[in-house]
Amino acid sequence: MKADPEEEKKVRIQAERYLVKNFEDKTEIYDVLYNNMGNCNYFEYATKVKHKKYGTKFLVYFNDETGEMEDTFLSEK
Repeated sequence: MKADPEEEKKVRIQAERYLVKNFEDKTEIYDVLYNNMGNCNYFEYATKVKHKKYGTKFLVYFNDETGEMEDTFLSEK
């Protein structure tokens, strides 16, 4: 079970747009998580993001159940 580079690229692009729209402060995408074991039922790929001001690491992903981009910033903070 290997990650698809095209899907990783797609989730990065979606996350970049989401971050610009939803976070005024600087954030940095530093990796992509491939949910190949099915640990999370609502996404297959997620970007790993670090908030530069707070140092909080969180995920940004497309939620398959809601059909929207979401993040885990508040729960991680």
